[in-house]
Amino acid sequence: MTHPEIWKALVKAEQRARSSKWKRLIASPFRYPALMGFNKVIYPLMGRGITVTAQPFFGIPMRTLLPSGTDILLNRIKSHDSEIRLSKFFCRQIQQGDIIIDVGAHYGYYSLLASALTGAPGKVYAVEASAATFPLLQENTSSIPNITTFQRAASDTAGELVFYEYPGPLAEYNTMNRDAYLDQAWYKKTKETINRVRTLVLDELIQEEKISKALIKIDAEGGELSVLRGLDRSLDHASLIIVMEYLIAGGPDSPHQQSLDYLKSKGYSIHIINAEGELEAVSDPTAFLKQRGIDSDNVVLMKGNGG
Repeated sequence: MTHPEIWKALVKAEQRARSSKWKRLIASPFRYPALMGFNKVIYPLMGRGITVTAQPFFGIPMRTLLPSGTDILLNRIKSHDSEIRLSKFFCRQIQQGDIIIDVGAHYGYYSLLASALTGAPGKVYAVEASAATFPLLQENTSSIPNITTFQRAASDTAGELVFYEYPGPLAEYNTMNRDAYLDQAWYKKTKETINRVRTLVLDELIQEEKISKALIKIDAEGGELSVLRGLDRSLDHASLIIVMEYLIAGGPDSPHQQSLDYLKSKGYSIHIINAEGELEAVSDPTAFLKQRGIDSDNVVLMKGNGG
C-alpha cells in the first residue's frame, strides 16, 4: 500500500472505531456480538485469552491476543484516542527509507505500521523483553525483511535485568519497574511472572548500525529513564525523534517526569499530537493534560523547536 492508501484506510478505520455500538453492530452483525460475548462471558470464566489473526488498516496481517486485541480485530486499528493520533503521526512523519526503533514493541502493531510506511529501503528495529509476548512478535515480523527483532530489554547497562510480566491482556503493563503499579487495583489481584532478560543499550545498536537519524518509540511502562540513559551519546549527536507515553501521576519524582527533564536537559522540546496527527509544542504537559481532563498521552520530543 502507498502512503495515500494507508492514510485513507486509517481514516476509514478511525471512523468505524469512533462510531456508536449500534453502527459497529450493523457493520459486523456476527463478529461484534461474538467478540463481546467472549470478552464479557467466556474470558472471565476461562481466565486466559485466545490468539487470533487481525487485519490492521495498513494491510499487514498480525496475530494478536483477545480480549486486548479486540479493537484491531473489529475496527482494524488501536482505537484509544491517543493510539489513533499516534498512528496518524506515524503516517505523517515516516517516509520511505526511514529508520524506526520500537522499544516495547509488544505484538508488533507499530513495528508493522512503520515497516509499511518506510518500505524496503528503510529499517525497523523491534525490541521486546517479554518471554511470553516475543513469540507472537516474531511470528508477525519474521517474513518481513526490513524488521529486525530483539528479545531484549532496552537499558543503560549491558548485562541482564529482572523483568516483571503479567498474564493475558495485562501483558501490555509488563515492566522492568516492579513498583510501577503498586496503586493499581488489578495489581493487587494479579500474580506476576519474574524473568531475567538480557539488556540492549541503544547507543551501541545505533553505533553498530551506523544510524544517524531515527524515530524511536518507547513504551517501557516506567522504565523510560533507563532506556533514555542508554541513548545518552545518540541524543547529543544523532538526529532523533522520541515518542513516549507521559503520565501525570507521581508528580515531579515520577519516572515519566524525570524522563522529560532528562530530555529537556539535552535540548529537546515537548510536543503533543493533535487530532490530525500533527505536532503542537507544549511547555507544561501536565497542565495541558489536566486542562483536557486526561491523565496520560503520548508526547513527542525533538531537538530545539522541532524544526
